Amino acid sequence: MSCYTLLIVGCLLTVNTKTAAQSIDAYFKAQPGSHSDVDFGNGLKSRTDTVRGTNGAAAIIRYYASGQKQEEIPYLFSRKNELHGTQTRWFENGRVQATEQYANNQRHGQLLTYYPNGTLRRREEYKQGKQVKAECFAADGKSIAYFDYLQFPEYPGGLLKLLGAIQSNTEYPKEALRNEEQGKVLVDFVVSSRGVVQDARVRKSVSPLLDQEALRVVNSLRGWNPARLDGELTDVLFTLPVTFTIN
Repeated sequence: MSCYTLLIVGCLLTVNTKTAAQSIDAYFKAQPGSHSDVDFGNGLKSRTDTVRGTNGAAAIIRYYASGQKQEEIPYLFSRKNELHGTQTRWFENGRVQATEQYANNQRHGQLLTYYPNGTLRRREEYKQGKQVKAECFAADGKSIAYFDYLQFPEYPGGLLKLLGAIQSNTEYPKEALRNEEQGKVLVDFVVSSRGVVQDARVRKSVSPLLDQEALRVVNSLRGWNPARLDGELTDVLFTLPVTFTIN
């Protein structure tokens, strides 16, 4: 059985051809971990500060262009991206947009989101990563049908089509072949709220030639259905591997 690796929003996933036909959203939500929204939203391009604590703890703080605080993300071990504490997002007017509680990199406690006027929009409760209660509200405070807080972007046809598109579109540079260059290039990129690949950049380099080809392949991925955060279209950060192997 063929296997691939896929890195989505900070999580390295192993995907085999039996499960890869799943949607990205369904596959990701089946994996263990925090399932956080850290890499969702406009904050990806914001000015960011890191406030370091003791024993590896830290808080990442993002800001609007106006200087207003946009988000504060607490980490127990920042190098491992282990969330711990209360993550808070604010609207630019200073009102709280969302609070999310984590313990040891799992949702634990409440997830609360609000409309810009301060009305409660969503209330969820978690125990050690398991959702135990969830409800959504309209702007007038009335209960409405529940919908998922996080919805990942989808590539047409699901994971198998995405990985197949990467494999089929990759062309081994002739000079790289002659130089026997091989390895796995990791590429960060944003799927925008319009479903377009933006800001592709190399996270882990192999060589200039292979890096350039990996960026070309990722930028060729079109037709994404954008992500949603609390029902709103949003940007999301992905990392994908483009592997070059000489057989």
